[in-house]
Amino acid sequence: MTLESVLDAKSLFFVIASLLSVSAVVRFRPSECRLVAEAALPLGLAGFLIGVISMLSAESNPSQIAPGVAIAILTLVYAGIVRLLFVDSLNQNLLGARSVVGKAAGTGGVIIMMIWATTSVSPDGLAMFWYPQVAMVMTGVALLVFLIGRLVDNSYASDWAKKILGLGWLGFSMGIVAALSQLSTPTTLGPALAFSFLSLLYSTVAVIAGLIWIPQAMTSEEGSLSLGLSQILPIAGAVLAVLVGLTVLLQ
Repeated sequence: MTLESVLDAKSLFFVIASLLSVSAVVRFRPSECRLVAEAALPLGLAGFLIGVISMLSAESNPSQIAPGVAIAILTLVYAGIVRLLFVDSLNQNLLGARSVVGKAAGTGGVIIMMIWATTSVSPDGLAMFWYPQVAMVMTGVALLVFLIGRLVDNSYASDWAKKILGLGWLGFSMGIVAALSQLSTPTTLGPALAFSFLSLLYSTVAVIAGLIWIPQAMTSEEGSLSLGLSQILPIAGAVLAVLVGLTVLLQ
C-alpha cells in the first residue's frame, strides 16, 4: 500500500472544509468542539453516499465501480480520523447557546460544500441528487412519527438523530426490496436504487442540519448523542453489499 492509494484531494477537501463550516457555529472555540466531532461521521457518510450515487449513474461501465468506491470510502475514513482526533471533546456540552449568525454561517458553508461535491462528481450536478418523491415520503413519515410520538410519549422531542437515521434505513430497505423485483431487467433498477441511496443521503443531511440548529432535539433526554461507528458502519456496510451485488450482476 502506497501513500497515494490512501490520499484523495477532493475527499479530504470536502471533509475539512465542511467541518470548518461546522466550526463556525461555535466560532472555532476549542472548548466547544464537540459539535465538530459529532458532525464528522455524518458528513463523511454524506460524502460517501454522494460518491456512490454518482458511480451508479455510470452503470454502463461496471469496471469503474470498484475504484470509485475506494475514493468514496476515503471520505468516510477521513471523517473517522477527525472523529478520533476530537474524541475527548465528546464529554463537552453540546447544548450550549449558539448565535443565529453562527448557525447560518455553518449551514451555508455545509450547503456550499454539498453543492461543490455533487457538481464535481457529476456533470448533472444537483439535478442527479434531487428526487422529489423521496423528499416527500421522508418528510411525510417524519411528521407522522412526530405526531404519534407527541401523543404517546413525553420524550417525543428528543433523540431525533436516531429517528431520522431510522427513516433513512426504512427508505433504503424499501428501495432495495423494489430493486430485487426488477433484477431480471437491470436497466430498470435506477429509480429503485435512487430511492434507496437518496433516502440515506437526505436523512444524513437532515441530521447534520439538526446538529447545527437544534442539537437539543438530536440528543437523548440525558444529552447524549450516539452517532459513532455503531450507527454509521452498518449503513456503509449495507451500501457496499448492494454495490458488490450490482457489480456481479452487471458484469
